[in-house]
Parts: sequence; C-alpha cells; structure tokens
Amino acid sequence: MQPCLLILVRHGRTAGNRGGPGTPMSGWTDTPLDARGREEAAALGRRLAGGPAFDAVYGSPLSRALETARIAAGAWGPVRPHEGLREICCGEVDGAPLEEVKARHAALWEANLRQDDDDFRWPGGESYREFRARCLAAISAIAAAHPGQRVLVVTHAGVIGQIVGALRGVPPARWEPFRPGNASLTSLSWQGERGVLLRFDDREHVSSSTRRPGG
Repeated sequence: MQPCLLILVRHGRTAGNRGGPGTPMSGWTDTPLDARGREEAAALGRRLAGGPAFDAVYGSPLSRALETARIAAGAWGPVRPHEGLREICCGEVDGAPLEEVKARHAALWEANLRQDDDDFRWPGGESYREFRARCLAAISAIAAAHPGQRVLVVTHAGVIGQIVGALRGVPPARWEPFRPGNASLTSLSWQGERGVLLRFDDREHVSSSTRRPGG
C-alpha cells in the first residue's frame, strides 16, 4: 500500500484567536472565522490553486474549519466532516472567557501551563492522552482510505500539534512546541499508523497576503 500525502491546515483566524478581553476557551465552542480569517482562507486557496489537485478534502465539523475548507478548497468538491478532527474538548469551561477560567480554576490553569501531566483534563473534558489517541486514529483512518492519494485536512492547532508531537516523541501534555499559525500548511506522508513530517507551519501565503502589524 502506498503512503498518503496529507496536507494539514489550521483554520483561519477567529475572534477567539485575537486575544484580549472576552477571549473564550475555544475547544469545541463553535467560533466562526472573523474577516481576517476569511482573508487568510482566500490567500490559502490562491496558493493551493497553483499546485496539484486533491483527491479528497476533510475537515473538522466545527464551523471555523469547515468555512476555511470551503473557501480554500471548494474547487475539489464537498468537504467531508470528520468528528475525530475536532479540537480538544475543554468540558465545563469550554466557551468561558479565559479571565473567568483563570479566576475560578487557578490551580488547574497553572497545572495546564506546566504541560507535564498527560492525563490533565478540564472538568468534564478530554485528557491530552485521550486527545492524542483520537487525533492519531482519525489521521490514520483518513490515510488508509486514500493510499497513494493527496488529501487536504482542515483542522485545529491542537490536532496538528498532537500529530506532529507524536512523530517527534513529545508527550501529549506538551501542547505548545508544535502549535501552528492560522491558515498554515503542514505536510505528512502517512502509511498505516506511522507518518513522516515533510513540512511544518508554512505560512508564506499568509505572510505575503494578509499579515498586518500587531497581528
């Protein structure tokens, strides 16, 4: 069986990615793209249009990923939602303002920042160990369905970070080292349950088309 070439994309920017007062914990919370996020998706689409065609397009079912995929890759047919591509579930604090989470769950906030407990979870949420297993299962299933093909996968920073972290031997709780930027490209060659990282966090199209000072 031939390996599948997977092009992983983090969705474009949302209000939750801008920072500042009221920024939510946007795990499964369905925050849409903002105006700049749509610009980033369009810039990505222009770049992808200059390359080879995709045999399939998958996306997280959350609207920020689906909208990015539809803007950037509409020429390659409908986007196939895949539940395994969702961002990590933050349970009871999902969608709550970050300031509120820090105030009400100070000890948990500090524990998460330490990035040393693979079984850490927000109340009612998903542990980092569980999250990684879900991400790897999803990407392996997609690759198995498309041997020898080129597939676009539009998902979230956490999902991409867990996949790349697994390839680099970084524990699941270390969510920061491989956190890609909005609308970035990460390429993998994947066969069975193993992959090879070819490119990470390529934002050339964003740099040249949509970046503005302070963003």
